[in-house]
Amino acid sequence: MAEEAMRAVEAIRPRRLDLPLLVRRLMGHRFACLTLDVPPDWLSLPGQFINILCESDAAALAASDGRDLETEEGEWPRTTGLEIARARPVVRRPYSVSRLRRQEGRARMEILVRAVGCGSKWLHARPLGATVNVVGPLGNPFTAPADDRLCLLVGGGCGVAPIFGLADYLAARGKRCLGFFGATTADDMPVTYRSPPPATGAGVEPTDLVDEFAEDGIPTVLATEDGSAGFRGLVTEALKTYLRDVWKGEPLALYGCGPTPMLKALAAVAAERRLPCQISLERFMGCGVGLCLSCVMKRRDATSEKGWTFRLTCREGPVVDAAEVLFD
Repeated sequence: MAEEAMRAVEAIRPRRLDLPLLVRRLMGHRFACLTLDVPPDWLSLPGQFINILCESDAAALAASDGRDLETEEGEWPRTTGLEIARARPVVRRPYSVSRLRRQEGRARMEILVRAVGCGSKWLHARPLGATVNVVGPLGNPFTAPADDRLCLLVGGGCGVAPIFGLADYLAARGKRCLGFFGATTADDMPVTYRSPPPATGAGVEPTDLVDEFAEDGIPTVLATEDGSAGFRGLVTEALKTYLRDVWKGEPLALYGCGPTPMLKALAAVAAERRLPCQISLERFMGCGVGLCLSCVMKRRDATSEKGWTFRLTCREGPVVDAAEVLFD
């Protein structure tokens, strides 16, 4: 990590806060963009995350799906020994800080939630005005290139969340960017279209129809596996096509967040082209501070006899140099 970014992270102290939910905006299939009210002095950098406590009080259950408490009287939750067997969240859920907006002395944080498991479904259904208990900001951020190279921002599915904030961050610093975003279908993309995006088949055609990137003046290459919008195929295949058919050989920097297979493919592209590449690893981070050891991942280590060692994604990530990661 660049020295300037390291100093910035060290200056940011994680806090535990109850943040009011101000806005819920539905996006794509089962996605919601949640806007949380954060203190005016909140500081976080693109790529950092928060850990959210789900179903932390009795009222939360009634506000989500109306399940009975099934606990004894007293402050909830009371441990009964059955918590692990029940389909209820036990540990916190990590979510990237998607965007941080400031206006007239107020600060707003956006997170992107896809309703999949019991924790995300609960969070997805929180009523406006309710609070969300978070710990953060946590983890390492993305860093901007020192020169004027073109930044290629690659996101897949929910992995586009920190890419939105990264786009804001780089654009504010005058960096040139081009977005790449992929999903299974056009309807599965958690973005706002200014008008329906056309299908381009095997061609790569940047568009200004994705509002989240266009507001920063950043064109976007879309990729869908069914070909319903943009390039037909995986987003990493769209990136390869761009590098083969469109790229003029100018200096590039790659940035990515998405499912592990996408990150593995992106890292391979970066290695083949000898391009710098920062990726945000998607791992389950139960505590977020290095205690539960649930987020370990193999990273290259020249000092180890095996040439690698396990490292904690929450403490030494989630943003890392793609060349350091061993994808098994």
